[in-house]
Amino acid sequence: MDLNDYFEAFTRRDWRTIEEGRVRIAVIGLGGFARERALPAIRDAEFCEATVLVSSSPEKAGDLAETFGVERVLDYEAFRDGAGSDAYDAVYVATPPAFHEAYATAAADLGKHVLCEKPLAVDHAAAERIV
Repeated sequence: MDLNDYFEAFTRRDWRTIEEGRVRIAVIGLGGFARERALPAIRDAEFCEATVLVSSSPEKAGDLAETFGVERVLDYEAFRDGAGSDAYDAVYVATPPAFHEAYATAAADLGKHVLCEKPLAVDHAAAERIV
């Protein structure tokens, strides 16, 4: 048996690729990591784009929206109420861990995909509720 044949099952990529379009992401929380790492990475990515920024600071969100070409800004309450949910497919939760549960579950309740920064939650019970 050829070594490549042996490892083929482990290295095969059998997921589907996107034919067209991009995953639209709402970034929740605009602290240092979101500003310095996540938003630049999303901007430079081929298959996704930030379409909504969620923050308690309209000034900060507005400045970042202009910098990264994001069209919509929401505060946390509007996000939890479902405002603008037609403008994104998934959320990236970049708030402090104590707030992950509230925003991850709100997004899931809206039928959105959720990517949450680590740690997922402040304790095991909260992590269980999120998943």
